[in-house]
Amino acid sequence: MSKLFYAWEFGANFGHIGAFLPLGRALRDQGHTVSWIVTQTGPAARLLHGEGFTWMQAPVSAETRRNGPPLSYADILLRFGYSEAEDLLGLVVAWRELLRLSGAELVLADHAPTAVLAARTMGVPVMLFSNGFTVPPRVRPLPAMRSWQPLANETLLALEDAALASVNTVLAHFGQPRLDALWQIFEVAEEAMITYPELDHYEQRGPARYWGSLSNAAIGIAPPWPDMVGKRIFAYLRPETPNCEAVVTALHGLGRPTVIYLPGASEPFKAKWQAPHLVFAPQPVDIEQVVRDVDVAVTYASLATTTAFLFAGKPLLLLPTHLEQFLLGKRVSDMGAGLLVNPENPPDDLRETLLNLLNSPSFTENAQAFANKYAAFPQDQVVGNLVRRVGELCASAAGRESAIGVTS
Repeated sequence: MSKLFYAWEFGANFGHIGAFLPLGRALRDQGHTVSWIVTQTGPAARLLHGEGFTWMQAPVSAETRRNGPPLSYADILLRFGYSEAEDLLGLVVAWRELLRLSGAELVLADHAPTAVLAARTMGVPVMLFSNGFTVPPRVRPLPAMRSWQPLANETLLALEDAALASVNTVLAHFGQPRLDALWQIFEVAEEAMITYPELDHYEQRGPARYWGSLSNAAIGIAPPWPDMVGKRIFAYLRPETPNCEAVVTALHGLGRPTVIYLPGASEPFKAKWQAPHLVFAPQPVDIEQVVRDVDVAVTYASLATTTAFLFAGKPLLLLPTHLEQFLLGKRVSDMGAGLLVNPENPPDDLRETLLNLLNSPSFTENAQAFANKYAAFPQDQVVGNLVRRVGELCASAAGRESAIGVTS
C-alpha cells in the first residue's frame, strides 16, 4: 500500500487532527502508512499517541506583524513567511526534506499551503482537505474576507502580487513554472471540500465538490450532566474566547443544567462558578453523546463542533476568536440556526441572548432543517468515499512512476 503524508501547517488546538483522525484510522486499516506532520505537538500527543500513530513537527514561521486584521488569504500568507522569498524558501526546503524522509507518495493537505507548494516542486501529488476557509476560490485577486468592509481591487491585487512574487521566486529556484495567480498553488490532484455549501466561508466560491464532513473522532468522557430537569446547555470555550467570563456568568445565572468544557481555566475560576446546576468537565467530552442530550450549545465556532451540533439539529451561540470562526458563525446565523456574538461589539446582556436561543423555536427548527437535509448522508459514507479516492490517487501516482521507469 502507499505512504501518505498528512500535513497541517496553519491553525491551532484539536480541530484539525481530531477531524482527520477517523479518516486516518480508516486509511491505516486499508494498509496505508500515515505520517503525521503537525503544527502543534501538544494536540498530537493527546490525540495520536493512544492511537499508535507517530508525528513530526511541521516547519512554521512566526507571524509577521502587519497593520490591522487579515484582509484576504494572500494577507494571511504574507503574515506567515510569504512576505520574503528567502523565508519562504526556508520553509519549502524543510517541507521537502520531510516529504523525502517519509517517502511520501501522496500528500493529504489540511490547511498547509507551503506543504502543497513543496510537493509541487517535487512532483508529489496532493489531495486537499478544505473546510472552505483553507482553500480560497479560483479568482484573481483573491477576494476580501471581511465582506462588510469593501476593499479596492488594487489593494487586493497588491496583497496577492506580494505573496505571488515570493512563490514564483521559490518555484524558479527549483526549476518549476511560475504561477499567474495565487490560487494556482491549489491546483492539485484533488480538492476535497470537507464541509457543506451552507457552511462554506466563501459564499462566492462557485462550482465545487462538497464531500460532507468527517465523523467525530469519538474521543472523550461522558458529559457529567447535573442531576436536574430543564433544558440542557453545553459550552465548549477557551480562556481566550472573547467574553468568556461574561458568558460563564450568563450560564450560571440561567440556572439550567449546564456542562462547560473550558481547558486552561484556573481552579479558582472554576470554583467561583461551579454550582449544582453548572459543572466543569475535567476532560474533553464525547461530542457524539453531548449532541444527543443537549438542547443548546455554546462554542467558539470551530467547524467540527459546530457541524456536529447542526447535524443533530441543535442551535448554537457562537463566540468566535478569529476571522475563520467568525465567517463560519455568520453562515450559521444567516441560516437562522444560531446567534453570532461579534467580539468587537458584544451584546449588553448575554443572558438575554441565551434565553432567546433557548425559548425561540425558530432556531431549533432551522437547525433541524439542516439536519433533515443531510439525514440521508451518513458521515461514515464520507470516510469510505475519501478512502476510495485516496486509493485511486495512489494507484494513479504509482502508474505514472511505473511508466516513467519503463521509458527512462
